[in-house]
Amino acid sequence: MPAAAAAYLHPLAKATEVKHILGAGAYAARATELATGDDRSVGAENLEQMVHHATPVVVDVLKRFPAAPSGGGRIGGLIRMLDAELRSLTLTE
Repeated sequence: MPAAAAAYLHPLAKATEVKHILGAGAYAARATELATGDDRSVGAENLEQMVHHATPVVVDVLKRFPAAPSGGGRIGGLIRMLDAELRSLTLTE
């Protein structure tokens, strides 16, 4: 569901919209953690790969929104980790 929702961002720059942008990645990272016995290092490695493959367009769109909100359990934590890493990038096309 998060992957399908990513195409439907609201025009208002609200922190909750960051979940639509990064949610699919966070859920994928969590799935890898669960598949490996809840190994959080695997999820972190998964996020690292996502950051490595991020395009300047993704980072540009993300930076139009406030930082990811608090809460959301482990998925929320993964979203915030991915959000922080992507925002720290300086990419050019």
